[in-house]
Amino acid sequence: MTAIIMISIIILVFAILLNIKIKAEISYLSGVFTFKVKYLCFTIFPFKEKKEKSTKTKKKDIRDEESISIEQSKSEQDLSDDPDRTDDVSSEPPTEQANNEKEKKNKEKKKDKSKEPLSDKIDKLVDIIEKVKIIWNVSKKHLLNIFKHIYIEELMIDFLVADEDAYNTAMNYGRINAAVYNLINLIRTFFTVTIKTVDIVCDFDAKEPIYDISTKITVKPATILSAAFGILFGLLINIKKLIGNKKKKQPTDKKAVSM
Repeated sequence: MTAIIMISIIILVFAILLNIKIKAEISYLSGVFTFKVKYLCFTIFPFKEKKEKSTKTKKKDIRDEESISIEQSKSEQDLSDDPDRTDDVSSEPPTEQANNEKEKKNKEKKKDKSKEPLSDKIDKLVDIIEKVKIIWNVSKKHLLNIFKHIYIEELMIDFLVADEDAYNTAMNYGRINAAVYNLINLIRTFFTVTIKTVDIVCDFDAKEPIYDISTKITVKPATILSAAFGILFGLLINIKKLIGNKKKKQPTDKKAVSM
């Protein structure tokens, strides 16, 4: 009984952890881009660097560099004092014959590839297209399921359109408005979007534009894992089709032999 209770507790813990959302915070405010990934109270990305270790390692590196430089200077002095020292002759540039031979080999390889008949190239292309279709048909439902369960939350868009020329500011204002609202509608077809503020302002007095944007993207690990397992299972079922069995031309050969 104790073993069953322990197993059920472990399963419960895993189920809770997999259903807690991973948060990705993306922002571009006053020309500074920030990207953070959080899970529970931990920041997965970016990693925090420890300053104490870095200072210690820097000191060690400086000491190592000093010792290496001293050893190099000693070795150079020893070599200069040695009368029997001779320069290496082995490090010579490659001859023209070696370069010509390499060029000939490359040309021969290219010729062999070009000699491949057009029918074989078409067959290969058709085979690749069929495999891509199989992969897409297997993963289509699962990918759409992931997209449905990705939430874009607290979308904040704060644009100040400005230019030195008043005509350009007015034109840019219209273009940016159209682009932003069309993009939001397009994103909404794939993801669930909640908007905090969308504020696009035109300022004829300002000389430089300001583009501030921030959002939070959340997804459950359980949805990603279930989709990944579903895609893998579908690929395993269709593995024979993906490996691809080439059509054998035995019957045609037999007929030729009989004739």
